[in-house]
Amino acid sequence: MSKSVVRRALQGFQAYTPGEQPPDGEGWVKLNTNESPLPPSPRVLEAIKRAADDSLRLYPSPTAQPAREAIARHFGMDPSCVLVGNGGDELIELCFRAFAGAGDEVAFPTPTYPLLEPLCRIHEAVASRHPIEMPWELPPSLGADPARLKFIVNPNSPTGALFDRSLIEAAVVASGGIVVIDEAYVDFAPQSCLPMLERHENVLLLRTFSKSYALAGLRIGFALGSRDLIETIESVKDSYNVDRLAIVAAVAAIEDEDHHRKLVDEVVTNRDALAGELANLGFELVPSSANFIFARPPRQATEVVAGLRERKILVRHYDREPIAGWIRITIGTRAQHEMLIAALKEIL
Repeated sequence: MSKSVVRRALQGFQAYTPGEQPPDGEGWVKLNTNESPLPPSPRVLEAIKRAADDSLRLYPSPTAQPAREAIARHFGMDPSCVLVGNGGDELIELCFRAFAGAGDEVAFPTPTYPLLEPLCRIHEAVASRHPIEMPWELPPSLGADPARLKFIVNPNSPTGALFDRSLIEAAVVASGGIVVIDEAYVDFAPQSCLPMLERHENVLLLRTFSKSYALAGLRIGFALGSRDLIETIESVKDSYNVDRLAIVAAVAAIEDEDHHRKLVDEVVTNRDALAGELANLGFELVPSSANFIFARPPRQATEVVAGLRERKILVRHYDREPIAGWIRITIGTRAQHEMLIAALKEIL
């Protein structure tokens, strides 16, 4: 097909590249895509088995209502203030559909989640970037930016750094449009921006079941916000965006808080231990509040990443400024960390 028929806005377009996903069962140690080191709740697996019957011939609830109600109960909110999506990425894209048209500015700190850049190109919006000086400091210029749509990923990705809630709220107060706070990793952090929903109608919180609920394979995310804000976003979503199995899995997962807490505690414990071991090997680290560690190795990152790959260990390498030479390591099991550290000692 001739490239002349492609929209001008997409000429030279660089798509978002997900982390490498090797085939299952080939013995890889996958520490590159921020997946959970532990399995989902047994209740989730049982719920999926029960739901995998002849009802799959029928469309699911168009609003994922059972999941919406379970999430609302968990947070003490009305279901009308909850929207369920096909992973957090769909919810981010819906915000573009609802609030950012061609020529509109979309503001965010950088570096941050790399999906935002291609979405700006796809929707012909103008990216308004605010460089981060220190990983844990939100750029003061973000609040004053007149953009009608702003994104703050907190804890940030790929650095794992946590912005203080007071700095985020100051940016919200100064903003005239919608501020989307992506809290995909917040369960591993000491604080959330959830209390802001009671004070600011222009705040939308995004969460996911992929990380702290171990359901990356089912693609379930949810948004929390004012009724008017949720209704606006819901009006532009696809008709049946969450399938029947994902809906029942979300209900079972959020109702099993014991398993959720066990998973989070395991990740935080393993994260702190791995950070200490990496520091002892000479890595430069950003203090992490997520389920991964952002680190710069004591020798060239490309050599370290290649050496790990030869040993069937995958981590995420960043080669663009201002984070060129840094790698992101997902928190895994203790056994996986032992393999990682042994490999790094050989390579270094």
